[in-house]
Amino acid sequence: MKTFISKVKKPEFSYEFPQEKEKILFFDIETTGLSKEVSSLYLIGAMYYDNTEESFMEIQWFADRHRDEKTMLLAFLELLEKYDYLYHFNGKTFDIPYVLFKCRRYEIRLSEHAEKILKDDSGKKSIDILARVRKLKKFLSLEKCSQTSLEKFLRLDRKDQFSGGELIPVYAEYMQLRLLEPEKAEALEKLLLLHNHDDVEMMLSVCAILSYEVPLKETSLSFLSAQIAGQNETKHLLLSFSYPCEVPKEIRSIRYYPETDSLTATLELKGNLGFLHLPLYTGTLKYFFPDYKNYYYLPAEDTAIHKSVSEFVKKEHRKQATASTCYTKREGVFFPSLIPKTKAENSSQTPLFFRNYKEKPAFYELPKDLNHTDRFFTKIIEEQLTMFL
Repeated sequence: MKTFISKVKKPEFSYEFPQEKEKILFFDIETTGLSKEVSSLYLIGAMYYDNTEESFMEIQWFADRHRDEKTMLLAFLELLEKYDYLYHFNGKTFDIPYVLFKCRRYEIRLSEHAEKILKDDSGKKSIDILARVRKLKKFLSLEKCSQTSLEKFLRLDRKDQFSGGELIPVYAEYMQLRLLEPEKAEALEKLLLLHNHDDVEMMLSVCAILSYEVPLKETSLSFLSAQIAGQNETKHLLLSFSYPCEVPKEIRSIRYYPETDSLTATLELKGNLGFLHLPLYTGTLKYFFPDYKNYYYLPAEDTAIHKSVSEFVKKEHRKQATASTCYTKREGVFFPSLIPKTKAENSSQTPLFFRNYKEKPAFYELPKDLNHTDRFFTKIIEEQLTMFL
């Protein structure tokens, strides 16, 4: 087994890890095939933060002999003992099951610490970057979520130009040439190491994509302002906010409202600032009372009143309200909600208005004073952002 240690270059984009970086280990493996039963492990790359170097460092264990597989596994597991969190790309599906299978084959007994990490299904100890990014695929308009696709999305420059599958015959050729033509074998070795090196090193920058999770999922947003923007038919409510991280790339995402094909909300993320554009509606909408059995509907006034105040209304001018007629009208300025009607009714503590019964979307009434409604708009932002995932 050969061991290589190198200093990792500073990532193009930074990511504020929720864990202490000194407790994080990254890893990636290279194999001679996808089937763990008939293929072999020939390279393990790992990356960790070194306080002395003030930099991430990468270590690679390379099998220059067929019997090195077990030795590499033991070296990796020994290093894993020093760390509490393991980051990987698609490791949950491929790398970790592969490593666990090989450990069983060689009768390598995992420590309690290693077992907690490698067999973690919660995503707290073993963090699969790919699984997290897939949840952002629609929001980021990604066609693919492969690591090289994400690197292109971030406009990262990768020196390696091969895929793992393309390098399988390269390793086979290396093993044939390592004794007969060592110079040619060394050149092939560099190709194999470079691919794994770039896969591991690039994870640092690719992790920055996880920054988009923060404004879409966290409740640590800071409301900045609410204002009416645009002119005439393009007037809309512009809500500005900040969040405790920076996204690597400016994003503009559009969502259609429920059961509409023209009404849209737009979200822009730039650095650590967000801008939510919501369309405005000026006119008359209806608020539906939930307990319609306690109301009468007055056809002449086109409104409902509670039975406790209906004694002065003649019976011929009133009739029992139904769910669709139990409403009062409100004229004003409103903005729609992306949240489905039932969910909005259950979560909202402010009145919801509708054009008609069961008609989507639901609307909030725009406060007359936009300068003293921080809590209201903070809640609105947090609710609407979840619908962009």
